[in-house]
Amino acid sequence: MFKKTLLALGVLIVLGVALTAAFANWARNPYGLEPERLGPKGDEALPPIAAVPNAKNYLLYPKYDVNAYVIHFALPNEYIHESNTTSRILKSYSISASMYYPELNGKFHPDNANLPSCDGWCGGYVRAFIEPSQNDAHTINSRMLERIARDRLQDSPLYQFEDLDPMFGIDEHFQIRYPVIEEKWKGDKSSTDEYFIKMDRNGGVEYLFECKPYTPSPGCGVKFNLSSRPELVVDIMFGRHLMTDWEKIISSVNKKIASWGPVKITTVRN
Repeated sequence: MFKKTLLALGVLIVLGVALTAAFANWARNPYGLEPERLGPKGDEALPPIAAVPNAKNYLLYPKYDVNAYVIHFALPNEYIHESNTTSRILKSYSISASMYYPELNGKFHPDNANLPSCDGWCGGYVRAFIEPSQNDAHTINSRMLERIARDRLQDSPLYQFEDLDPMFGIDEHFQIRYPVIEEKWKGDKSSTDEYFIKMDRNGGVEYLFECKPYTPSPGCGVKFNLSSRPELVVDIMFGRHLMTDWEKIISSVNKKIASWGPVKITTVRN
């Protein structure tokens, strides 16, 4: 009996140590960043950073780049649930913000307190994901279009490409259906991907809209670089019914995020 009691106590002690270590690690690294990405490396250092009041302050690190710079990004509290506000400066790779077009007030702005609840992309709901990137949105979109072109050339039975008429002032418009999935889902076309490609004056991809037109709540997404801070790529998603205002949405979201004043901070060497 005594040996069993000692064994049980030993197990409890080991579990206690493990849990303590796990919680301590979580406290140091709540976003799961790799240890070497948690801050400047080697002899690099950051100058003093003052937190912006009434906002959740982030230091955004590029995922696939050296720590040559970080972006100090202050997300206003109206875009954050009250329970998640903090005075600490947090380190992350990206942030997200929910807002409502056309005002683009935050999800937790007093004016939005009585909005009807819904599942999906209803009304003017817009979701923005913001992250530093070594590749600009034009490069990301071009690579995406190249991959789609390769899939089209393969003439695979897994893909069914359908060219569609121009819409929303965008000439290049097509969709990709997936016959095997549709057959499995008894004709349901929810898996279909719809694309609108807006070309620039030089023949490059200016905007690539990727939509899901047959889901219960049809939505679209598009990427662009923040005009005031090109190191940041903004990926917005919204209801497909708002595609009639796509230019205004991109312009408005760009101005709104720029108004928060993200600052590029170059790391310095001691």
